Amino acid sequence: MPRVSASALWKRLAQGQIDPCYLFFGEETYLIQEYTATLLEHILDTAPRDFNCDVCSVDSDTLEDALSIARTLPMMATHRVVILHGLQLRKADWPQLERYLEHPSTSTALICSSSASDPKKVPPCLGQHAVTVECNRLEGPRLHDWVTHTVTQRGYRIAPEALQVLLHEQQPDLQTIKQEIEKLCTYVGEASEITLDDVQEATHTSRLQSIFALSDALGTRQIGPAFIVVERLLNQGEPPLVILSMMVRHVRLLWSVKQLGQQRHDAAHMAKTLGLPLAVCRQLVTQSRHFSLEHLRQLYAAALEADVTFKTSNKPPRAILEELILHICGRGTTLV
Repeated sequence: MPRVSASALWKRLAQGQIDPCYLFFGEETYLIQEYTATLLEHILDTAPRDFNCDVCSVDSDTLEDALSIARTLPMMATHRVVILHGLQLRKADWPQLERYLEHPSTSTALICSSSASDPKKVPPCLGQHAVTVECNRLEGPRLHDWVTHTVTQRGYRIAPEALQVLLHEQQPDLQTIKQEIEKLCTYVGEASEITLDDVQEATHTSRLQSIFALSDALGTRQIGPAFIVVERLLNQGEPPLVILSMMVRHVRLLWSVKQLGQQRHDAAHMAKTLGLPLAVCRQLVTQSRHFSLEHLRQLYAAALEADVTFKTSNKPPRAILEELILHICGRGTTLV
């Protein structure tokens, strides 16, 4: 059976095609939960779920029990759904699953899920027989599209600059973002669009504004403002190691943009390559003019060294952060 995108899966369902086995795997557990719920809703529709939906886990149920239920006919419905969570099976169990998949019940949809990001950790028979959807972390345009779609489903639009601020967190967690979207939709009420002002008023604005201010201060090599913002973040309870990771990330992005610029790539290509909004990439291009390529390489090495110092010495975190700011914002470098 094919490995498909989520949109292709919903298209198959819209055409009335219900397959005997589905597999959702990957590290983004929120997507796995969301896709499973959507699939369950579509297959059972108005059918009585108490009689036709069984949730099993390999931690507390045996595979034999789950497959036995899968062979049971549905009650007052066209299909039964058996959900098998956490599919980390011993290889000794693979033949049993393979035997079922070779002759599955046509009136049952077996929905398997696994948090394994490597498809090799999933029984090979699932790759052969299951409609498979990979649920990896969303980044760049895919994350933007997911947020836009989620907002649209709630009957709203979101302004591009509002989306940018909402997603400025590092390594975004979909569950947290979904909660923020729900909060924003409640906040705007009858208005049709979520604006930048709405995001700044309804979400964690002081932290987000501080993050933007720190990026701006580092990118324009302003020592004083950078010191002030770091002080503000520390006073807000931000862990020093998280602040360091923000600084390292910004230096890495400046270095990447500088390298791509020297290869004569435009901002649109850079944004696609780095998985960033175009407006953010243009700002990085402007900031990168304050640094030479060699200086950025040296700064990235210094930032990684600061990370090691954090984890291996008793030096005060504030002092480490301030030393790195001096490295980044010092003016004794010739621009290239």
